[in-house]
Amino acid sequence: MTEITQPHDHFFRRTFSDPDIVEDILFNNLPQIATHLVPGSLGNTGESFVTPELREYVSDMLYRAQLKRGTGAYLYLLFEHKSHPEPRVAFDLLRYMVRIWERIRDQGASERLPHVIPIVFYHGKERWNGDTNFAGLFEQIEELREYVPTFEYCLYDLSRYSENEIRGQMISRVALLSMKYIYKDDLGKEFVRICESLCGVQANQRFLDFLWSLLEYMGTASDRISEEQIRVGVRRIFPDSGGDIMQPLFVRIREEAQERGLEQGLERGREEGREEGREEGREEGREEGREEGREEGREEGRRIGLQEAIELALELKFGDQGLLLVPRIRDISSIEKLEQIKNTLRKADTLDQIASLL
Repeated sequence: MTEITQPHDHFFRRTFSDPDIVEDILFNNLPQIATHLVPGSLGNTGESFVTPELREYVSDMLYRAQLKRGTGAYLYLLFEHKSHPEPRVAFDLLRYMVRIWERIRDQGASERLPHVIPIVFYHGKERWNGDTNFAGLFEQIEELREYVPTFEYCLYDLSRYSENEIRGQMISRVALLSMKYIYKDDLGKEFVRICESLCGVQANQRFLDFLWSLLEYMGTASDRISEEQIRVGVRRIFPDSGGDIMQPLFVRIREEAQERGLEQGLERGREEGREEGREEGREEGREEGREEGREEGREEGRRIGLQEAIELALELKFGDQGLLLVPRIRDISSIEKLEQIKNTLRKADTLDQIASLL
């Protein structure tokens, strides 16, 4: 397994796309930010400013919020997937913040720019020891100090907090703890222990959806947890029905993994099997492998064609604003989802109708 993988991005996006979870995390763990916000005012814009090639390393999310002083502001959440600190993150934050302000300017907003509050979530093995002020990237020359751009970003380094210091409601707290422990050698044991604290939880759809995302994250982002430990953890949550719940959850996880191409290891196994078949002269096995490859090629061509058609339609119908969704469209591997977006585009009046499908 590589150091940085897409499962971190998928788990972050699924979990932090819920305004209730983000608000719960902020008000329980980042009071220095929450004290300025009107409770219940957070709204996910659905926008991302990180380029697709950087998604393996960072994820981002932009929220609107209402300040207690009566003005609107934005919260820019950046999630660092790396297992070690990135000292130049302030430079990246500045680039993303400028893009946000450019978009707002192009929309004909008021002369004054809205506040963008940058928040960095980090869950690596090493503690984050870098300067959290952009000015820290410069050599400190007193005579030039007033010419150096300066802003602080809020850092939430999960490695600095004990389990008792990470607060919030059940789902948001478990999400943070899971990201905190994902690099630990004894991840499996930590997962089972966390699950014990969830015993007796009401198995409503919202919780089951979160549990699905959590189990997929555990199973794809680390090789330090076994499927049996995942099963034990779920049985600790649902002593009477854990087995019944596990089977459909694992089916959903496998289906989702297939859609996003996360079963590359399985595909490598198939390829090795085909190679063995060729070496042993098993013609039938070779033909099956070739047919599977041809089918996968047809599916890939169809997916790329749909993505290109959607990207063109977004540009023609919504201009530059439509192009902001392109990175997210390129992340979609499901043919069914792309077909749904294409069909919705034909009748859509606003870009939000498309963003709601992503």
